[in-house]
Amino acid sequence: MNFNNFKNSLKYKVLLWFSIIVAFILFVFSYALYYFLEESINLRIQTNLYNQALNIYENNFNIKNKINYEIAVFKNNNLISFSNNFSIKDYNKYISKDEIFFINEIDEYKVEGIYVLKFKKPYTGAILVYQKDISNKAEDIEDILLVLNPILLLILIFLGNKLIDKILIPIKNISKTAKQISIDNFSYTIDITQNDDEIKELINSFNEMISRLKYGVETLDRFNSDISHELKTPLTIIQGELELALRKQRDKEYYQKSINIALKQSQNIQEIINSLLLLSKYSKQNIKETFEIINLKELLLGIVSDYKIQFNNKNINLHIKNIENIEFLANRVLINFIFSNLIDNAIKYSNENTNIYISLYKKQNIYFTIKDEGIGINQEQLSKITNRFYRVDESRNKTIKGYGLGLSIVKNSVELHNGSLQISSKLNIGTTVQIIF
Repeated sequence: MNFNNFKNSLKYKVLLWFSIIVAFILFVFSYALYYFLEESINLRIQTNLYNQALNIYENNFNIKNKINYEIAVFKNNNLISFSNNFSIKDYNKYISKDEIFFINEIDEYKVEGIYVLKFKKPYTGAILVYQKDISNKAEDIEDILLVLNPILLLILIFLGNKLIDKILIPIKNISKTAKQISIDNFSYTIDITQNDDEIKELINSFNEMISRLKYGVETLDRFNSDISHELKTPLTIIQGELELALRKQRDKEYYQKSINIALKQSQNIQEIINSLLLLSKYSKQNIKETFEIINLKELLLGIVSDYKIQFNNKNINLHIKNIENIEFLANRVLINFIFSNLIDNAIKYSNENTNIYISLYKKQNIYFTIKDEGIGINQEQLSKITNRFYRVDESRNKTIKGYGLGLSIVKNSVELHNGSLQISSKLNIGTTVQIIF
């Protein structure tokens, strides 16, 4: 990575701000440490000088045995007694002021302290205690900090750089994985970290995104495969009929027959496309946006009424065992398709003069059951009937129209509503379908 790329990188920005903040914190800490240390030293010097002055006052102004201090006693601002080593010439400026403690800097590493104890008994006076050549440890600390802070800053920047690298590793892995992903390859995912933090959440979100993309591409591929497979037959029939019709002069009846065949196949194509579009239109991610409150009883009874002619044509007796008034939050189009398809299948695969039983009720869950006395399905094929374009052998005849998409759409629609589809059947006895929401 060249400098320009590094300069624009997230790591550089984080490291720059980290360095600025750490430098600021070190500066403030060092200043505060120096300030409080200096105040502490000055307070200790003041306390020490005060104790010396108080001791002299309590011992009747005895200034002997005070070798390390220079002492002077004043009465009414006049010097009346002082130690042999007393060297302050301009003492009046200390006696006359209201302040009682003075600290003066001699050089970079030494200070001098002066304390004035004022009293009114046995007379109005003052005791001045002076100590010089006091080691200024605050300056020593300041020198140490001036050397230590840059070293500490470099160490913290180095550790910060390592920490940022560690934090950015998952992000780099995401970037690396994203570059490896293509429309033909969704096999890459990022390993989940052990820590339950934002990085883990980010990785989970990225892996979920890959899964959604994989599912979307697989759905699209399956749709393309299915539609190309199922459209091939009717298109071949249409093309064959048109070629035969154009090969030589035909009579009117032949052309009408060819046109009817082509029209029927084009209608089949339209139905297949509509079914496939419905199957691929909704997903777990967008289905809830289409939900609305639906009265299942009204919807079901309306659909049953629409199939009255089909029931009558085969003289099928419809038994509505129990239909309760149920409100349900769902996609109206898909629920309508579920009811319509299952009723249509029950009629198509039932023999004449048989019975169909329908019930809709609610306990803890919502149950919809439809039972017929039709041709049934053997156990070997029962597990396959919800696959796309699968039709059992008994239904492969010209009298029963279908493309093997209905139950696939029903199953998908039920699952989109977090429901389950259960099918039980016995050959030549009948089929029972139950949906649980």
